[in-house]
Amino acid sequence: RCRLLLAGLPALLLGTIIVAAPRSLKVLVLYDMEGVSEATELAHTNFGTPEYAAARISLTADVNAAIAGLKAAGVADIVVVDGHGSGNALEPDVLEDKLLAPARMIARDAPFDIYMDSYDHSIDAIVAVAMHAGAGNRTGFLSHTYSGVGVDYRVNGTPFNETMILATGAARLKIPVVAVSGDDQFEREMRRSLPWVQVAIVKHAVDRTKAEPLARDEIDRRITAAAKAGILQLDAARLPEMTGPYRFAVTFRDEAEATNAALFPGAETALNARTVQVRANDFEEGYRKSLRLLSLA
Repeated sequence: RCRLLLAGLPALLLGTIIVAAPRSLKVLVLYDMEGVSEATELAHTNFGTPEYAAARISLTADVNAAIAGLKAAGVADIVVVDGHGSGNALEPDVLEDKLLAPARMIARDAPFDIYMDSYDHSIDAIVAVAMHAGAGNRTGFLSHTYSGVGVDYRVNGTPFNETMILATGAARLKIPVVAVSGDDQFEREMRRSLPWVQVAIVKHAVDRTKAEPLARDEIDRRITAAAKAGILQLDAARLPEMTGPYRFAVTFRDEAEATNAALFPGAETALNARTVQVRANDFEEGYRKSLRLLSLA
């Protein structure tokens, strides 16, 4: 009887080890460009300008700092998605060949929406790098929500920036946004809307047209620390709790734009002649309808 018990011991121990071993995490790093640490004027974010080349270097450093933090937290599966429309149709804004291993870029054969389609059930968490303040923020550097034609963008009366759209969209699959980077105005919005997310402030927004960056080593330290902390505290991560039905309201720069947007079927003029809204029971449906308003405007 003792021999039988001892013979079964290795299998029991092996089973215990397998059950107790931590599962491997897969993290998505999504980046924009207005929140790049050393992007201090509009030209930094637009392909074809002399400043764009320098901004790509800074963006790559920001993304690599996040990757370093994820690796320090034990993440070995890291995918990166380009979330900025610089106009560069030849390659991503980040310098792909300079990304730290084992990170790799997402490649798709067809266009996809970064805030709704860049993740799936295989993703455990999201880190958003180089993000910016939303429409209606008069001080945030290059503040806007998806498009500059909307000077205010709200969901159920709440001002929304693009990170909030990302977080609410990912919440459909129970995927939390755990860490972000951007300017100090963006950080204020995050503290108001998603206070549990780790935020790395990388520059000071003087106004919508100018920003002042921190020193490079401090930027790297902050982004790396935020990404690492976000993963180490993943068990405590939360999801946005906004429930439907949803009302997406966009205020445009002038009445002509609002009139164009109101041509969308189901659109309603609300509050004033420059604000148009759409309704939906599903967040993704409402979001995609809001993009049609922006496009028509």
